[in-house]
Amino acid sequence: MVMKASQARAIRKQVLIYFIVVVGLIWTLFPVYWMVKTSFTPNDQMYDAKPRLIPTEITTKHYSDLFKETEFMGNMKNSLYVSGLATLVSLVISIFGSYSLTRLRFRGRNFLTKSIIICYLMPAAVLFIPMYVLVSKLGFADNKFGLLIIYPTFIVPYCCYMLLSYFKAIPKSLEEAALIDGCNRLQTLWKIILPIAAPGIAVVATFAFTMSWNEFLYALVVTTSPSQQTATIGIASFKFSDTFIWGLLMSSSVIATIPAAVLYLGAQSFVIGGLADGGAKY
Repeated sequence: MVMKASQARAIRKQVLIYFIVVVGLIWTLFPVYWMVKTSFTPNDQMYDAKPRLIPTEITTKHYSDLFKETEFMGNMKNSLYVSGLATLVSLVISIFGSYSLTRLRFRGRNFLTKSIIICYLMPAAVLFIPMYVLVSKLGFADNKFGLLIIYPTFIVPYCCYMLLSYFKAIPKSLEEAALIDGCNRLQTLWKIILPIAAPGIAVVATFAFTMSWNEFLYALVVTTSPSQQTATIGIASFKFSDTFIWGLLMSSSVIATIPAAVLYLGAQSFVIGGLADGGAKY
């Protein structure tokens, strides 16, 4: 009887876990499904008082209009260009900065380490006016290159804060052995530290790309011409006052999620392992 009671409790616990997982999946995936479904729904069905869960008719007109009648694909190219370069530049700066903060001893090191998180938490609403003034003074107003100046200001603190934990977890004895064998600091970083910290760097690069890909406020303030705007601004342009062009909104949203989704799927193993490794408190 005791065994049957314990087995019944184990079964109920397992059923509860499965129920929670299923509810969580539905809660997470349903907005994505609705976005994709709406992008293929004809206009005459989209504005029904009681929208259907599964459309009775499918159309690709919204995607055709998006590609042929708007500049959204140019916005996508701008986002890929800006996000890729901003991520690359931020990673290089963050790797050198995090390595120096974890391995070198210099005056102000502890202050700089604690200031990183403060810089990351600084709200963009406080900084977008001085950032716009800076970009304008440099001659990059209404230019996507101005975003390459701004984006590292919030990506680098995040990357540094994450990489501090990864670099700190690497035993110093490995570097000391490399230094004894004749390597200098740069060679030690390139041949010893970076290969070991590769999963953590992949995680940081993934999130850094996502941060710049999803950024809206700075892109809205700095760029005004459609040819210079990013995908987030392109999606927002399909809303006029209180009128929403849902077909273009949903189809452009589907297209805009593809690069980030592909990146996350490609780096999935690194993300899962790297997040666990980076959980150590610095």
